[in-house]
Amino acid sequence: MSISTSISKLNEHNYRMWAIEAKDLLKHHNVWRVVDGSEIIPHPPAAPAASESTTTPTPPNPLNPSYGFHPQSTDSSYLLRLNNFLRDWRAYRNNYKKANGTICALLEPSIRSQYNDDKFNDQKVLWEAIQSDIEKVIKLDGRFEMAKLTDRKFELYPSISE
Repeated sequence: MSISTSISKLNEHNYRMWAIEAKDLLKHHNVWRVVDGSEIIPHPPAAPAASESTTTPTPPNPLNPSYGFHPQSTDSSYLLRLNNFLRDWRAYRNNYKKANGTICALLEPSIRSQYNDDKFNDQKVLWEAIQSDIEKVIKLDGRFEMAKLTDRKFELYPSISE
């Protein structure tokens, strides 16, 4: 996915600005709801009771492009619910792919490689993990900088006054 934007890719030093700009871009593309978890995966409708199968199919996986759903009944109201589900499912899958592509395109390869585990296929989990991990780095960098300052002998720097 090609992203034409002036947003710098996330690195160890630009998280705060990156997060604001990335969130704005995701909102602009109308996919932030996938990332924040407020847009949920649509669930297939349960088959009518008279159907041969009484089990409700499991929700499809947005990463499975070959997902096919076959009617369990010819009941017209069920087919209408199934058609609505398929429409909602396609919309969710497209938003999911767009959110995934956008976030991945905005990460430096060294950072993206840290999030290859299957659990990071969930965009909300990925976003929260990035936020948590980068904030830890920021805190550690801050402590390191403070430690460096306490080791300095300010009297060696004539431009610094008390």
